[in-house]
Amino acid sequence: MKKFAATAILVLTVIGMAVLIYTESADSEAERAARMRGCYLCHSHSFATQPLPCLNQWQHGTPLTPLVREALQTKHPHLPGDDIDILAQYIASRQLPLLAERQHSFRGAVLYAAKCALCHGNDGEGQPGNYPPLKGSEWITPSPDRPSLETIIREGIQGPISVKGTQWDSSMLAPGISRSEDIHALIEYLQRFR
Repeated sequence: MKKFAATAILVLTVIGMAVLIYTESADSEAERAARMRGCYLCHSHSFATQPLPCLNQWQHGTPLTPLVREALQTKHPHLPGDDIDILAQYIASRQLPLLAERQHSFRGAVLYAAKCALCHGNDGEGQPGNYPPLKGSEWITPSPDRPSLETIIREGIQGPISVKGTQWDSSMLAPGISRSEDIHALIEYLQRFR
């Protein structure tokens, strides 16, 4: 009986995955139910909205499909090779944007820790009397009345400036970040301090 149940679940899973691949954009109740019987049986709804842990070693700029194929072969050795190839391409197409976004956010956090946290603090609170806070600062939100975060990161800034009602008359040197993708990753990270 256990072998029959395991086989039935496997068959439903494979059928569900196939239905998921060919009806991903469908919105009918029957099609959503079919998706539920597929990958979601084991992986939950986060399958298409959260990066899969088995893909943590992926590096931006490298092909994702071979890594997915390897994970599928390891975790689901019962699947035929053709199914693994189809599923690997499908999963990679869904996971790539999620993984790239996570790495982009991680890059911003690393840059902040390396270039900003010494003065502005790990939590963006600043150092009273020495360095202004970023947390809750109006400078995090773009305004035509002051330089953009991108300009400040590229060029630094010279006081006097007002941050959260407190005057600061000092200078901040450019932190030495020149690549646009790094600047944008840092700016995205700084948005957490709004």
